[in-house]
Amino acid sequence: MAFLATSLAYLLASSLLHPQEVMYPPNTAGGRPIPLDVQQAYFDARNINPDVSVWQRYLNWLGNLFTAPWEDKFGVTTGTDKKALPVFPQVISRVGISLRLVVLGTLIGVIGGIVLGAWTAVKRGKLSDRTVSFISFVVLALPTPVIILVLQGATMAMRGATGFGFPSVNAIDPNAVPGSWDDISFQILALVLPTIALALMGVASYSRYMKVTTLDVLGADYLRTARAKGLTKRQAMRKHGFRMALIPMGQYFAYAFAGAFSGSFFVERLFNWQGIGNWALVQMQIADVNGTAAVVLYTAILTLIAATLADFIQAVLDPRIR
Repeated sequence: MAFLATSLAYLLASSLLHPQEVMYPPNTAGGRPIPLDVQQAYFDARNINPDVSVWQRYLNWLGNLFTAPWEDKFGVTTGTDKKALPVFPQVISRVGISLRLVVLGTLIGVIGGIVLGAWTAVKRGKLSDRTVSFISFVVLALPTPVIILVLQGATMAMRGATGFGFPSVNAIDPNAVPGSWDDISFQILALVLPTIALALMGVASYSRYMKVTTLDVLGADYLRTARAKGLTKRQAMRKHGFRMALIPMGQYFAYAFAGAFSGSFFVERLFNWQGIGNWALVQMQIADVNGTAAVVLYTAILTLIAATLADFIQAVLDPRIR
């Protein structure tokens, strides 16, 4: 499945993107035409020669994928970057940057969403339930860039009032010595705002889903039987209901985590995090065929891992599946 998805992505990118137009303009800055043989050599080195058929370029890419050393398997960047950097090492380094951001934000969002969702289900119809539901709907209704801009505006206002604010446009301090305490502390502070943005969206989404599943459990026959035997609502939920309410959440969480890992484009873009999401957007903008295919392979593998994780979580929560 991952191979088919990546192959299709490469064929589509090779057909629809035109890196030779954005990478090597037909004329230099002085207006002099570039010799044709120079252009052809430039395109051949990147496997993007428009005079070569898409299928032949795909076969070249496929042969390189299976025979080249690991760092050269996906070729080089084919967009406006004249350096032609190897794609695979770029993807690996960007995934590591995104990992710090997405894992923390997603875990906070999941835990907060599960707790709030179960709590509002038990408090259904009360002021606390209505308040949490209203805030969740507001967060879900706002576009992601708006939430990020609100957070950035808040930290700017805090900096103006107190002199302290969280970094909002960079993950690394360019003036700090790499590995120094100033560098490490800046990176920790830079995590705060993007993590809040991801966590807010996660809590709003997970809490709504958890509330629905918990309400289904509260109306189940086995929970009414447990309460008829003398258990309070809280005891019945803790011993019997909570695990059953988490079963559909296991499926939802696994795929949502994969989506958050591969889809935090706006967060990385607006906070200037050089992760895989930001890199993927840039590579598509500059018509990088090899980079686009590599991102699709990464996303496909992540989705397959998420599918396996979802089955594992469901088996852990539901003894009937085991």
